[in-house]
Amino acid sequence: MEKIPELRSKAKKLRQLLQQVESVPGVGNVAERDRDIRRKRERSASSKTVVVPACADPERRQLLEADDEAWLRWYFAIESGSENLFWYDFTDQQKEMIAAIRNAILHGGDQSIAASRGEGKTTYFERMLLKYTLQGLIRFAVLFAATGSAAQDSLESIKLEIENNDRLCADYPEVCVPVRAPENTPQRTHFQLATGQRHDNGEQYLPTSSRFSWCGQEIYLPKVPGSPSAGAIIATRGLDAAIRGVKKKGRRVDVACIDDPDTEETARSPEQAAKLEDRIDRAIAGLGSQQRRLARVMLTTIQNPTCVSFKYTDPDQKPSWKPKRFRFLVKRPERADLWQEFVALKQADWVNGTDKAHELYLANRELMDAGAIVANPNRHTPAEASALEFYYSEVARLGPEAVATEYDNDPPVDESKQQIVLTAYHIQNNCLSGLEKREAPDESICITVGGDVQKLGLHWVAIAWNEQGAGSIIDYDFFPFLTEGRKAADCELLILEGLFAWYSAQEEIPYSTPGGEKLIADLTLIDQGWKEESWNIQPVQHFCAQVGFQSFIPSKGEPNYRRPLDSQHILIGDNWHIVFCGGLPLVMTNADHWKLKVHEGLLLEAGQPGALTLFNPPRIDGRRNVTGHLNYSKHLLSETWETRHKPGFGGARTGWWKSPKPNHYFDATYQAICARSMRRISVLSPAATPQAPVELHLPVTHYDSPDERRNRW
Repeated sequence: MEKIPELRSKAKKLRQLLQQVESVPGVGNVAERDRDIRRKRERSASSKTVVVPACADPERRQLLEADDEAWLRWYFAIESGSENLFWYDFTDQQKEMIAAIRNAILHGGDQSIAASRGEGKTTYFERMLLKYTLQGLIRFAVLFAATGSAAQDSLESIKLEIENNDRLCADYPEVCVPVRAPENTPQRTHFQLATGQRHDNGEQYLPTSSRFSWCGQEIYLPKVPGSPSAGAIIATRGLDAAIRGVKKKGRRVDVACIDDPDTEETARSPEQAAKLEDRIDRAIAGLGSQQRRLARVMLTTIQNPTCVSFKYTDPDQKPSWKPKRFRFLVKRPERADLWQEFVALKQADWVNGTDKAHELYLANRELMDAGAIVANPNRHTPAEASALEFYYSEVARLGPEAVATEYDNDPPVDESKQQIVLTAYHIQNNCLSGLEKREAPDESICITVGGDVQKLGLHWVAIAWNEQGAGSIIDYDFFPFLTEGRKAADCELLILEGLFAWYSAQEEIPYSTPGGEKLIADLTLIDQGWKEESWNIQPVQHFCAQVGFQSFIPSKGEPNYRRPLDSQHILIGDNWHIVFCGGLPLVMTNADHWKLKVHEGLLLEAGQPGALTLFNPPRIDGRRNVTGHLNYSKHLLSETWETRHKPGFGGARTGWWKSPKPNHYFDATYQAICARSMRRISVLSPAATPQAPVELHLPVTHYDSPDERRNRW
């Protein structure tokens, strides 16, 4: 056995060797580094783990969840810490809104609500959505608005309540506590662990990943064990973005909120409104699952009688939406005279810095309040003594039309706008004259023809007129040219020959009256703008020159027509004038004006000045052919009358806007009506005898044969 001194000597040598090893770079700190890593891991695990406390009062939570109004009043009272409080009892109107939203969420289906601007309808829905999501009854909801940023505002409102509402945090800690823990550091939400007691059975659970998302277009609620809302999704989308196929983690949408869908464009443009309606009725409606009916809730304020919101809150147009419209002023006061005086004084007060209108109300409040009913008596500022005074102050500030629209959802009809309601059914069934094709009424004094030249042929319409300007469309047809398969630049001669062939065919079959009198067309306008070079010499101009400018004149429609200045070189009429190009006449017409006369004429009762009727289509197997004028009707309905903003027009333009659908009979019909004006037949007052027609003393070149015409061309 070694002696103690020897052992001590060996120990000393070992310590020396150890010191030499530890002096080597990177070796001596290994143990300390391992201990440091362990300490950091323990600290990191501790910081990632959130201890979720139990619900402060499970019995209270359960009782309040059974009563929507009580739930809203408790969790959004003054003591809750919410920024947008419910500080007065709900009105009957507000209770009705809450009940309608609840029924839609629980049972699915559609619900539209139009309420006053600022009444809080969006806030009610946001909080009802939060309630039923926290209860676990909504797993996936989408908030739609006119734009994505507007929808994001609603999502931010919901997030703020979860982050800041103390009463929600006390009773729904499984959601609020994990959300608050990352302290505005979104990355930490992906690594968070949660531990505590399960809400459903009270059992303790070990640290578990609560992975959730709290930024972007959608939020995912924390996946805390036992939480009814674990993993629930609330997303946002703009109605101007892609909607179809919205699905997250294999889930289909339970609830879709459509908040203020109308924009300035959809409220002003029927075409844009139709696109929005298609998104709502097709794209959004198809987001639901097979087992649960999708709940669609629309919250809106009506802008005008033609907007999408008006249609979806009209029971006659959209009955499945269970539409509800709420007014600010439910019943008007009896003393309208005093309120008129109030409005006048209020407007003067702003100019003079006085307060006479308010003094008038205070002095006569009982009389001025008599008979009036407001939906929300609490809705007024400190400057007004009542909601009724606030309402009429807004009338003075904004005007009665704006208040009726924004506060009462009762927009006045704009009588200045043309209401074009012509339909194909009306044309085919209600506009028939009872006459056969090419048969003019006995009282006819003039026949005009309008033509629209295309590369492939001529669409033309003939109308017979009486002294009062009532017209009967006695014929229309398409006359083909031999130009199919050829380039437009190679078709001028063939189009010219086609026009002469049509002219010859018309002369062979004259028009006639029921009494047998033979008639010919008095004036024909033919639209020459069949290609871009419309100011160059064209087949239409050559044709008219050869058959005679007294009866055939080339024309061109202008959508932005301006009446020219008086000149000895220009002949000016009613929404038309004649210019001379290279010595040849050209009729410039106000296309929008005369196209409007087409629709107006077919909507007027037969026989009235300006009214239009159609010949009876040929019978099929002895029965009236109800679809005989279908193609003609489609041409007349191919354009829409509306206001649009388009670059180059100097702002908005109200008029006819084309679509890809053919409109050639429409053009030909308005040309024939314009020709009536050129024949001095007015619809304003009947004349005993027609006035003298327009006389054009122009040279006419005649050719004896097609060969001579071809050589001249």
